[in-house]
Amino acid sequence: MNQFKYESLVFFTGSSLSSKVLQVPSALLESPNVTVIIKCSHAISSYNTILWYQQSIADTNLKLIGFVFYKNPTIEDQFKQHFEIRGDGEIEASLQLLSDPENSAVYYCAASTTQ
Repeated sequence: MNQFKYESLVFFTGSSLSSKVLQVPSALLESPNVTVIIKCSHAISSYNTILWYQQSIADTNLKLIGFVFYKNPTIEDQFKQHFEIRGDGEIEASLQLLSDPENSAVYYCAASTTQ
């Protein structure tokens, strides 16, 4: 029986098509069981929502993790045990996750207006 030992995990963040949305850091290399925080900010005065997406290696579809509308975060049920979202959708939000092989993926943020 093969057992894999993860020495470090890599997390990537997607690049933005707009200079008004910034996601940092662009890549992370972490040891297992370390808390990882990815931040997203925007400079679009009419936007009030920041959304977080995951694209895993096994499933290349984008999956909505959750979003923050003004200062009210919402996380999809399947992600509630693995992620935490904080912030203000009008300015900046953060996605917090545990460095775990299950969470190794590309993460994207997006800014939007919701009325």
